[in-house]
Amino acid sequence: LFERMMKAEEPSAIAKAVGDFYKSLLREGPIAVDHVYEVTIRMLAGMEKRLFHDAKTPQVQIRHEMKAVFKQDTLKQVENFVAQYLSDLKAEVRYQEKESHRSIIQKTIGYMESECQHATLDSVAKRVYMTPTYLSMLFRVNTGKTFIEQLTDIRINKAKEMLRNTHLKNYEVAERV
Repeated sequence: LFERMMKAEEPSAIAKAVGDFYKSLLREGPIAVDHVYEVTIRMLAGMEKRLFHDAKTPQVQIRHEMKAVFKQDTLKQVENFVAQYLSDLKAEVRYQEKESHRSIIQKTIGYMESECQHATLDSVAKRVYMTPTYLSMLFRVNTGKTFIEQLTDIRINKAKEMLRNTHLKNYEVAERV
């Protein structure tokens, strides 16, 4: 179920996986309602724990609690609840990952601005504890620019500012940026 949830592009695919999970649970015949609730709570707790662990994001409260499963009267309602819960959970983790990436990009740009003369992809990647390849990919996805394009823009803007506000010669500005 976890693998299918992670591969799912649409909530309907998660709902299908959840439906298959409950079909397999009932394969041997009917089971007690209490057992369905117990299995569901354990499954949700395990899925949540694994998802946050794999994503390396802090656990957050999603908009409804697991215990609300006990308010569902039919198996179909339980399935719908679980599918919605897992969809919400996956969306929240994706949001947290994006926010984390934005924070890393902001730190990266801040370092590039303060150390533009000596900044390289390798030096900046070390600063934010990432591989240069991964940082480069994150940078492009989150800013629409490559690392070097951003660094060049920073250097050009610093050079413009220095040319406007100092009496330095062009070659001196070039050396400083």
